[in-house]
Amino acid sequence: MENITSNLRNVRTEKNISQLELSAKTGISVRCIKYYEALTRIPSLLNAYKLSETLETPITELFPYSDKTT
Repeated sequence: MENITSNLRNVRTEKNISQLELSAKTGISVRCIKYYEALTRIPSLLNAYKLSETLETPITELFPYSDKTT
């Protein structure tokens, strides 16, 4: 699950977009973006899509899927 956090934060910072700017562009609250980056919450499919479109990054890169159980 750490990959999800670092991928979202890394892509956002690589594109030089603040959490506030990402919030304004997606309509997702800054608080939720902070939760997603800290992995306190997992985004809904709609919010994952909004983040993907805004950051011009495939959902699978932002939120890698693994069916491995630990």
